[in-house]
Amino acid sequence: MWSSPADSKAALGDSFTERPITSALSGCIYAAFVILVSSGMMLVNALFCLTIYSSLPSLGSPAISQRIGQLFYFIMPVALMIIEWNSIDRLTRLFHHEDTTQKDPHD
Repeated sequence: MWSSPADSKAALGDSFTERPITSALSGCIYAAFVILVSSGMMLVNALFCLTIYSSLPSLGSPAISQRIGQLFYFIMPVALMIIEWNSIDRLTRLFHHEDTTQKDPHD
């Protein structure tokens, strides 16, 4: 009725141990790269938003101006990062030429 963990591990075929360590390591390196690039983007975007918001005129009441400023500082850097990652993805697709016609090497 109940199966032991050893039985289920044998049924899965040790899929976790069959994968080479380089595959897991390259995935971790890629994740660290994405995190570092995203952190850099957020820093640059925050500085950019700080510059943009400081150049905008005041919107009347200080309470409303503070609330709009908080919303602006929260939403804009994240929105810019999404736009930047989308642009990077589109540019890599545009310039990545993949040969769709596979030629037979014996021809």
